[in-house]
Amino acid sequence: MRETIGQAGRYLIGAFIALAVDISLVTAGVQVGLPVLLGRFAGLLAGVTTTYFFNRRYTFSPQHPASWHDWGRYLLRQSVGTALNFCVSSGLIYLSDRLLWQIWGAVLLGAAAGFCVNFFSARRQLHR
Repeated sequence: MRETIGQAGRYLIGAFIALAVDISLVTAGVQVGLPVLLGRFAGLLAGVTTTYFFNRRYTFSPQHPASWHDWGRYLLRQSVGTALNFCVSSGLIYLSDRLLWQIWGAVLLGAAAGFCVNFFSARRQLHR
């Protein structure tokens, strides 16, 4: 149990780093006129990739090497939480006036919605 709590704390740190990457890409995309859904897709892909590398190094320390195959499996395992994140945040952004604080709040709420689902799927894949 103690190990799981420590991993959840480190996973949360990685999630905040990924959130910063995600918010930066979405904000920049929306401000230059990129469609909201395309901005969310780019932000989420960059965010999930960030968590993949962070969690491999600091959260779970797997014994198997990083590879395109492993990254693809990680993306697949993260897809349910990521889809939940995408739907919540994109819907909120779409309904907003797209002010900076609204974009950030929408991405934060989407990330919170997907966090628990993604932690347990990442733990299952990377901590074997």
